[in-house]
Amino acid sequence: MKIVLEELEKRNLGVETVSINVEQNDAYEEVENALKETKSEYLVLKIPSNMTQITPLAHKYGYTFVEDMMFFEHNLQPIKRTKLQQRLYDAVKITTMKDEDFEILYQEINNGSFSFDRISNDPYFGQEVANRRFTNWINDERERGAEFLKATIKGEMTGFFSIREVKPGVYTSALGGTFMKWRKGGLGTNVQTPEVVKARGGKKVILGVSTNNMIQIRALIQNGYFPTKANHVFIKHCD
Repeated sequence: MKIVLEELEKRNLGVETVSINVEQNDAYEEVENALKETKSEYLVLKIPSNMTQITPLAHKYGYTFVEDMMFFEHNLQPIKRTKLQQRLYDAVKITTMKDEDFEILYQEINNGSFSFDRISNDPYFGQEVANRRFTNWINDERERGAEFLKATIKGEMTGFFSIREVKPGVYTSALGGTFMKWRKGGLGTNVQTPEVVKARGGKKVILGVSTNNMIQIRALIQNGYFPTKANHVFIKHCD
C-alpha cells in the first residue's frame, strides 16, 4: 500500500490531498488501519477492482465511490477500420502543437470540453477548479518532456493528445481528447496515437481512462486497445 501526500493537488485543488493506493498483497487489517488513521482535507482511495473483500471498508469509513479507472494497452498492431472510420482517419492531420495551439486548447478546457473527471463532477470543487487542474496537468506533462500533438481538419484544430516515453519502447498518453463540437459524426472514435508512437520507434502505448468517459473507452476498444486492469476510486472530504 502506498500513502502519498499529493503536493501538486494542493496547488490544483486548494486543499491538502492524500491518496491511499491499495495493492494486491495488502492485508484486510492493514487497509482498515490505514483508513482509520490517515487524515487529510481530501482523501482519495484506490482499490484494485478484484479486491472485493476490501471495498466494504470504503463505505464503513465514510468514503464515496466516484469512478472506476480502467487501464488499457495497445501493442501497435494494425487496425481494421470501417469505411467511415477510415475516411475520418484519412481526413485528420496530426502535427506537433505550437504555443498558439495551447491557447486554443486552454479555451476549449474553459468551455467545458473535458468535464468527465471526478473533480468537475464533485460539488466540493466544480468545473472551474477542474479546469485549472487540467491546465496545470498539461503544463506539468510539458515539463516532464511529453510531446503534444494536435488533430486538424482543413486547418481547424479538432483535438489533441500527448505522448511520453516512460521506459524504453513504452509510451503513455496521459492526456487527450476531441473538442466538443467535433464529437458528432464519428470523429470521437478517431484515435491515432498508436501510429504516432510506432513512427517514433515505440512498441506499446499504455493509458488510463475514467469510466465516466464511456465515449473514450468505446473509441479505445474500437481502435485495438485492450483493458488490463481497473481500480475502484473513492473519495472523502474532511472538514
